[in-house]
Amino acid sequence: MKELLGIIDEVISQPNQVKPIIVQFQNGQLADEETENISCGLFHDKQKDKKLLAVSCRQMVYKGYKPDDKQQLMNTMLLLHNKRTGKVRLVEAERWSVNAVLDKQVLDNDKHTSDEKMVLLNKKFGSKKAKRKTEQYEKMKVNVDAVKDDLEKTVANIKIDKEDLKTPTTDEIITDIHIPPCNRDACNVEDVYNLNDIVPENILETLNEASNKIIQCVPTGKSKYFMYIIRSLKSDPDYIKKVSILLYMDAVSKWLNIPIKDVKKRGASICPESEEINSHIIDTYSIQSNGGRLRPASMKDKAIIHCLILGLIISNYVINIELLATMLQSRIGIKKLSNLSRIVGMVPCKNDKNSYTLKLPLPKQISMVKKGRRQTL
Repeated sequence: MKELLGIIDEVISQPNQVKPIIVQFQNGQLADEETENISCGLFHDKQKDKKLLAVSCRQMVYKGYKPDDKQQLMNTMLLLHNKRTGKVRLVEAERWSVNAVLDKQVLDNDKHTSDEKMVLLNKKFGSKKAKRKTEQYEKMKVNVDAVKDDLEKTVANIKIDKEDLKTPTTDEIITDIHIPPCNRDACNVEDVYNLNDIVPENILETLNEASNKIIQCVPTGKSKYFMYIIRSLKSDPDYIKKVSILLYMDAVSKWLNIPIKDVKKRGASICPESEEINSHIIDTYSIQSNGGRLRPASMKDKAIIHCLILGLIISNYVINIELLATMLQSRIGIKKLSNLSRIVGMVPCKNDKNSYTLKLPLPKQISMVKKGRRQTL
């Protein structure tokens, strides 16, 4: 390599003026073919009270602040050599580091200022694509104050019925969703509730074969309530039908007690004697969701109320809720069974506090809400 000789003719250092800037990109080096796409500008950041260098290259915008002179251990000099005269000039320069401006969340009190700065940078130094996007962004901006005024005018003309704002009572919720149709004007207690509203007769008849087998051989391992009803029905003329209802109640109790993970599975088996009963119970006492079947507390209450009514039908409209609890099992207390029995329209028997009966005329429909707070079932 040929050695170049020169004489330093002049040293230029102007601290109070803008010096030549050597730009260093933190994320890489500038390709030679991209030099024509570069635009830059020097600004003053009022918040930080510093000089700001903005550089735009196609879709990217870079920025950097002037380095602190006190932290610089040496000065950077540009050497300009005149080949004809052999003279050399040294010009003091600065090394600035710039990094890419990425989308980030800003503080609320500085949001509008930062957005305006970014728009200004894109307009002045952005590429054609960046400028076009900036113009589209400004056209899509909404005047919040104007929209707020229009919304207030619209809402002002809307009339709200205070009755719609009232929270429905527990009694109203249970009556509408859980209790089957109740004929409060019935002349006979048998006509107050219709068995078909709980389980259709054609579906219940699919248990007749299993009921006939129970006549010949009483199953073991059943609850006290199940065995008590079987013994009390031996001389009943509607033995087959009432045992079928009992088997239906037993299947409902199984459904209430199986683990929740099995509830979500398809094809849960709770009544092997009848596929129709199996499907009917799952569809009636659960709800379908994206994650499978769900069995919320409301569905459990519905199942218990239905079992209370079915228990009345097979026991000449007198039921011992303490015995019934041995079948239901699923952590249901006597107090809750008592409250649900009253909602159905039953009243306690005088000689047994755990026995309830359905008789005419039906008592006044009770409310489950006490003064100042709602009673929890």
